[in-house]
Amino acid sequence: MKLENRAPAEGINASHENPLKELAWLLAGGLGAVVLLVFTVSFAAQWIAPRVPYKYEAKLAASLPPFATTPDNAPGRQVQAELQSLADRLALRLDMPSEMVVRVGYREQDIVNAFATLGGQAVFFRGLLGKIDNEDALAMVMAHELAHLKYRHASAALGRGVAIGVILSIVSADLGSSAAGNVLTTAGMATLLSFNRDQEREADEAALRALHAEYGHVGGAVDLFNVMMRLPGGRQSSGPTVEFLRTHPLTENRIAAISQWALKNGAAIDGPRRPLPAGIAALNKPEPRR
Repeated sequence: MKLENRAPAEGINASHENPLKELAWLLAGGLGAVVLLVFTVSFAAQWIAPRVPYKYEAKLAASLPPFATTPDNAPGRQVQAELQSLADRLALRLDMPSEMVVRVGYREQDIVNAFATLGGQAVFFRGLLGKIDNEDALAMVMAHELAHLKYRHASAALGRGVAIGVILSIVSADLGSSAAGNVLTTAGMATLLSFNRDQEREADEAALRALHAEYGHVGGAVDLFNVMMRLPGGRQSSGPTVEFLRTHPLTENRIAAISQWALKNGAAIDGPRRPLPAGIAALNKPEPRR
């Protein structure tokens, strides 16, 4: 008996599907996988970003325009230097991460505001400094912002675009800055930077500990909130004027919380206040009449 291989049927290896259709399915599947990955990372980014090693956040911040800029006049530079000196003292009380370099900027705008952002940067506005009349109250604001930096709340709070940027900066600084750059603008900062109540509570408690360690009492915190309540909208929960208090109603309940913390921790609520440094104190003086 003779054995032989039969020729395959004609067209057996030819696809009956249009190759463009197969390509479309491949592209759609790949795109779907990317969309799913982005959605998953975006959803988890605010949890992941603060847990990424700080050096990647610092690298991302270095690739973006700095927020803690230097004023272009001597009085402004003096105010910034005084703010930086206070920040350096309080940073020791807060036990900041050793790899984090805190930089404090000052902006000569009549905005009652202060905020903390990426890369160990905090910014204070003249409008806020002009409302404060002792160093203890200023220290409460400063310590609060430094606590946000310590716990890296900014990485989680500055929107998913920035959080993803921090994560992508592990792969490439260019990728990270591209993802974050569109949302990290001065105009967008006020709307993006909003910490949740747990983060605010954590920052408050850390600030009170630093305040008590530095001054021996927490009266500066009470002074600060009294000032805030006198501002327009200060007693309303819908629109506080100060950025770092945005998620909190500025009411007597906030001062009561300070009293409760002091009682729980055996801290004095009142004590002698320290005067403001000369440059910052000058911002409190009314303009001379012409």
